[in-house]
Parts: sequence; C-alpha cells; structure tokens
Amino acid sequence: MRIGSIILVIAHLLFWIRRGVPALLGLALTAGCSSGPPTIVTETIDFVVGAKANDDNALSVDLVLVFEPGLVAQVAGLTAATWFKTKDQVLLANPTGLETRTFEVMPGQTGAHVELSSRDRNAFGAFLFADYAGQGPHRARIDGMSAVVLRLGGKGFVVAVPSS
Repeated sequence: MRIGSIILVIAHLLFWIRRGVPALLGLALTAGCSSGPPTIVTETIDFVVGAKANDDNALSVDLVLVFEPGLVAQVAGLTAATWFKTKDQVLLANPTGLETRTFEVMPGQTGAHVELSSRDRNAFGAFLFADYAGQGPHRARIDGMSAVVLRLGGKGFVVAVPSS
C-alpha cells in the first residue's frame, strides 16, 4: 500500500510539473517584461476659461491618455499644432495605446470639471493639448499632479494646482 501511494504522489507531481511549470514560467516572463507600474496620479482637471481665451475664439482642448509606455516620449514631443493636425492618423495607428477626450470651450465660459476614472489612471502618461490660433507648444504633461487647474488665456495656457 505504501509503494502504491508513493507512485500516485510521483504521478501527480509529474502531471503538475508538466502542466504547471510552463504556465508559471510564462507568467514570470510576462511579469518580467513589464515597464513598471503606471504613473498617473491625476484625479481631477478643472478648466478656467478667460474672457479673452484664444483671442476671443472657441478653443478645442484634448486630454490624451497614453496606455503604451513606448508612446509616452512620442506624445511628449508633439506640439499642439502637430497633435491636432495628425491626431486622427495617430489614433488609428495606435488604437489601444492612446485615448483622447475633446473639450470645446468658449471664452468666458464656466469651465468643465473632469474626474479621471481608475481605468484612466492606469495610463502611463497624461497630456493636455490646446488648439490655439497662435504659435507655441500649447502642451502640458499632467500625470504627476493629483489635481489640475487648466487656466486658458488669450495666447496660451497655464497648468496649476488648485489653491487651498
């Protein structure tokens, strides 16, 4: 009886080694390829739109969330003019790597209050682009700020933390 039990245990061990080790090895390799935890700490964005924002013209603002670490540097290098000119193609080329939300604002308008979901905060980068008529980068990286106030002015914008 004792030899039969030992054979049964060995058979079970061989079964689980054959089935379990490749799965564990695959899981370990996948975990090893990770670039680390996402870095988004942003929870809210508040828009403050000046009376003469964009020289008194309507303005588009895009929130761009980057879900693939390799795209963060590419998005960080874009100006707003380039982003708005090429965003349709960039989004088509990266359907799972980027998400965007567009906000249309009018000068003097009471600004929007945006809350990022827990899924949004799983991104690796978060950027704001404003489609100003004038020259300039009109881009800000906000993923290191827990609360953001976006102050849209006549010729550009400023990103700040809320006052206490």
